[in-house]
Amino acid sequence: MKLRKWTMFVLAALAAAALISTTNAEAKDPTGKFVLVIDPAHGGKDDGVQLARKVVEKDVTLAVATLVKRNLEDAKTMTVRFTRMGDADVAMTDRVGAAIKAQADLFISIHVNAGFEKEASGYELYFPGFRGQEAAKGAPKGESAAIVRDMVRTKHLNEGVRFAQILQKKLDPVFPRQDRGLRDAPVLILQTLTIPAVVLEIGFATNPNDRKKLQEESIQAAVAKAIADSVREFLQ
Repeated sequence: MKLRKWTMFVLAALAAAALISTTNAEAKDPTGKFVLVIDPAHGGKDDGVQLARKVVEKDVTLAVATLVKRNLEDAKTMTVRFTRMGDADVAMTDRVGAAIKAQADLFISIHVNAGFEKEASGYELYFPGFRGQEAAKGAPKGESAAIVRDMVRTKHLNEGVRFAQILQKKLDPVFPRQDRGLRDAPVLILQTLTIPAVVLEIGFATNPNDRKKLQEESIQAAVAKAIADSVREFLQ
């Protein structure tokens, strides 16, 4: 009996390895390039948080996303796509759907934070973590199909954490995280994705210093460069 269970596990592991390999190969666009999907949060009727009388979150997230793409224009092995172009209303399901349809190798959702009183400052970086993992529905514990799905899911989570750690190192000098930076959190948009993915809250609109910095083009450019450099390192 023990031998049979071990055989099933080995077969499951081999199947998982094959599935992971296939997933990575299929995740590239028809030209063979890696696919990065950037989600500039909010848009359209959804302004997000207010930074100034005429500056809202949706403008900052799109500006940073655009600069990230510009930084990656010379990347011959990469295609960059957005979940929204311009000031458009896009549902969360459509944002997730865009990443899935593109068979993305990496998904980055860009936001501006708020709350935690005026003292809270610096960026926050969320990755899905392992708490959201669930056994395959309807599959008995130990069944090979469930093992395969779990191993594939774990592989994507590990890759998401790896990218988050790279981005953390490159963002720290630009927008100090004040001990808030890297977090395992059940962020809804991440829990529904089965690709490496992170949510980046650039800074706090409720903090006077952060709010001022977030409106500066030089800071937006520096944040975008840190993101772009992290993407290059992750996908190289």
